[in-house]
Amino acid sequence: MPIVLMRYNIDLKLQRFEAALQHIVSAGDAYFEDSMILMKKNPQLFPSGLQLITDSVKRNQVLEAWGDHFSSIKCFEDAAATYLCCSCLDKGLKAYRECGNWGGVLTVAGLIKLGKEEVLQLAQELCDELQALGKPGDAAKIALEYCADVNAGINFLVSAREWEEALRTAFLHRRDDLVLEVRTASLECASSLVSEYEEGLEKVGKYLTRYLGVRQRRLLLVAKLQSDERSINELDDDTASETSSNFSGMSAYTLGTRKGSAASINSRASTKARDMRRQRNRGKIRAGSPGEEMGLVEHLKGMSLTSGAKRELKSLLICLVMLQKEDIARKLQHVATNFQLSQMAAVKLADEAISNDTINEHFYVLDNYIPKIKEEMQHSELFSWQSKVLI
Repeated sequence: MPIVLMRYNIDLKLQRFEAALQHIVSAGDAYFEDSMILMKKNPQLFPSGLQLITDSVKRNQVLEAWGDHFSSIKCFEDAAATYLCCSCLDKGLKAYRECGNWGGVLTVAGLIKLGKEEVLQLAQELCDELQALGKPGDAAKIALEYCADVNAGINFLVSAREWEEALRTAFLHRRDDLVLEVRTASLECASSLVSEYEEGLEKVGKYLTRYLGVRQRRLLLVAKLQSDERSINELDDDTASETSSNFSGMSAYTLGTRKGSAASINSRASTKARDMRRQRNRGKIRAGSPGEEMGLVEHLKGMSLTSGAKRELKSLLICLVMLQKEDIARKLQHVATNFQLSQMAAVKLADEAISNDTINEHFYVLDNYIPKIKEEMQHSELFSWQSKVLI
């Protein structure tokens, strides 16, 4: 046996795969399949293999195998780029499609030189796939640019709530019927958002009231324990059980009783049933739980306007103004602003209250914090979605 193969076998047994690859490649073309098997079993060797192998045909085989590896672990963007390096265009197109990169799909379709009808069919399929993936904005671009389907394009833009673009496109194609569709949809969306933000405003007040009530009761409980010169760890089992039962009903929005809580604590349900209850209640704020306070604070923080919501608001407001619906736009901006100010004020109030050992009912009031937030944030980017003419 040649020395190089002996070294290869030794390195293989010792799991020195880099050295083993060098030896098997240097053994010549007759052992190329062995080097491919080694790289496929140890994908980290693919970069080294490309450095060691100089023959263009064999390098393409290595690249294709590497692309197959990326596909197998669902790294489709990397797979597509790797396939393109070895001119495996069909596999590259499939990989781009798997990761939802429609631009890559249609570009590779051009490289493959698909016929007009084939591209049209592919584009229509991509529209359906993107809509199913929750990407109607991308579907709209394909419908307009590749399918020449203005109706579908406008519908996709409305679904994506890209109001300005939908209106612009309708006017571009001189489609009064589509302008009317955009107008109707934008008014419906504005009405829906007004209701959502009004409901959100109520929820902010509800959760803040619940938080302050829970914190006040906890502070009173701590004060009582301290006045009795006892700590929670020194309580006997009966007292601890009673305290726990009382405490589980402390939420401002819970109607639990001591009897009901005790029954819950003493339940002999099976482990499987408990696990199912935990699964159902995951993400909920359990009344009386140790994490109730922080859970309420985090919930309030999670109600903030997302960047997507702000972008949608700004686009919708401009669209409404263009359609001469300034009164509706002004109402929407007013309600959304009130919600945003209240949510931010509630978070600030909760953060400050959590660091104090007393709850001043006259100081920790939302109406005291909203003007502060309004003054602090009047020039903030957080409110850049607003239109000054509607303030």
